Amino acid sequence: MTEKVETGWYFLLRRLHSLTGIVPIGGFLLFHFFENASARHGAEAFNQTVLKISEMPYIYVMEVAVLLLPILFHAVFGLFITASSRPNVANYGYARNWAYFFQRVSGIIAFAYIAVHVLTTRAWALFIKGSAITFADMQSMLNRPAVLSLYVLGIIAVTYHFSNGLWSFSITWGLVRTAEGQRRLAAATMGLFAILCAVGLDILSAFVLNQSMFARLASIFLGA
Repeated sequence: MTEKVETGWYFLLRRLHSLTGIVPIGGFLLFHFFENASARHGAEAFNQTVLKISEMPYIYVMEVAVLLLPILFHAVFGLFITASSRPNVANYGYARNWAYFFQRVSGIIAFAYIAVHVLTTRAWALFIKGSAITFADMQSMLNRPAVLSLYVLGIIAVTYHFSNGLWSFSITWGLVRTAEGQRRLAAATMGLFAILCAVGLDILSAFVLNQSMFARLASIFLGA
């Protein structure tokens, strides 16, 4: 793909866009996986975790200032970058060119997924339900094939966008300069993508199957 030349304010906005993708958005993704992993231990563990987080002091301020605003900026400017780009993977099918293409595509999917996820969980709990979302609420949503499909696609998109974004961040900020270093970093970030994607899908399976898919596979192969 080809893009606009980075000058002036555009250059600064690109750097801010790169930074917000890692801090705080990337950091929150890891934390969100960590807290939701409590679902692997059952409904009570998940419900207690969600309740504790919802009762944290200044939670609304943090959600708006540390999450909502950075996510909106990152998403809107990311869509602007995508709109101003010109796909050229048909002519230049290099691995990093495809990675950049999928970065833009995954960003669009991730934006749609996050919007639906926030509206149907946090916003719904605050403005309609009036109490924290529960394990049973998540199960009820995920029992619908369309919703489950969106969550599976969304987890793949979000984890890829973050992992490959780490590569772009490192190059953009000059943390990795050599060609060999960049190749190794690409392999490492794709490894991270595989791990995070597996973790996200495992957490999802805890709601759908009432058991972690990893735990279920272990019980099958170990005969437990």
